[in-house]
Amino acid sequence: MTDFTRTDPVHVAVCGHFNHGKTTLVRTLTGRETDTLPEEKKRGTTIEPTRVPLPEAPHVHLIDVPGQRDYIRNMLATAWTADHVLLLVAADEGVCPGTIDHLIVALFHGSTVQPIITKTDLAPDHRIEQVTHDITTLLEELRAPTTGPPIHASPPTGEGIDEILEHLAHLEPPPRPPADEPPRAPIENTRRLTEDTVEATGIVDRGTLTTDEPLTLQPHDTEVTLLELEPDPAPPGHPFRAVIKTEETVNRGAVLGHDIEATDTVTARALALNAKARPGTQIKLHALTDARVATFTHVRTEAGTHTLRPYAEGHNVGQATLHLDRPTVLEPGDRALATMGNEPAILLEIEG
Repeated sequence: MTDFTRTDPVHVAVCGHFNHGKTTLVRTLTGRETDTLPEEKKRGTTIEPTRVPLPEAPHVHLIDVPGQRDYIRNMLATAWTADHVLLLVAADEGVCPGTIDHLIVALFHGSTVQPIITKTDLAPDHRIEQVTHDITTLLEELRAPTTGPPIHASPPTGEGIDEILEHLAHLEPPPRPPADEPPRAPIENTRRLTEDTVEATGIVDRGTLTTDEPLTLQPHDTEVTLLELEPDPAPPGHPFRAVIKTEETVNRGAVLGHDIEATDTVTARALALNAKARPGTQIKLHALTDARVATFTHVRTEAGTHTLRPYAEGHNVGQATLHLDRPTVLEPGDRALATMGNEPAILLEIEG
């Protein structure tokens, strides 16, 4: 059970390529099994992100995220909450596509990065040195804000575990938005309790949730009452569990708050990574905990052209307008990530 007594939660996403040891490391650090769904056990892979408190420092919430690109939507639904990231790279495989995908997402959302070289028991010393060099070079090239040099780790042998625990216990939360702003709390997971009540969990993005006054549920555009809230009040950056009185179908991506609205059209500053986008291009837009199919309706690069091109080709920065298939909550200053074929493709900062 998450410890809600601390006022300074720190959220740490455990990221990296598929099968590079994320779930094994979280299990070793916390004593908790995070792959609990029948499908996860059947496939031997993480599908749903799971938050687990660190026993030695309960204010630290580890987030075990899926590494397979098939489940990147689930990873992105929690990645925006990460204050810090443990980026795992297996010594036997080295830097892989998922390593780069997760690093891009972490940097986009402003997380600091601590590289971890895992599975050191499966590789000779010269291989471990090469992988350490490779990830260090990549982090330097991307100007990633790192919290320390790579830590070598092997859960089966215990190598590096104490060092990782020491690192986690001393992480500090970033500045949070003021607690007196209108609240906005994106929902990560839901469970129908009765015909007219839903249990919802997530992270308070800004402001403070309380049971004292009604809230708006978007994109449903309905006023709802919280029958239960843990903690109450729930300040910015805090995990929350709420029981909502509503007959609406509430899914991941919905947002609780005051003075929040849903929209189906956004204008954004765009940076293309590895894809082309022009009017008519369709992508999957990920923002907060939501994901929507979106179509570019207008593109204008800084060079005056109407096609965003991959980063290496230039003409990769500009302004874009997108129409969403369904409304979602997006506000100026929010960050969104567009994927194509489950691959991070375009970074977007919402302007209007």
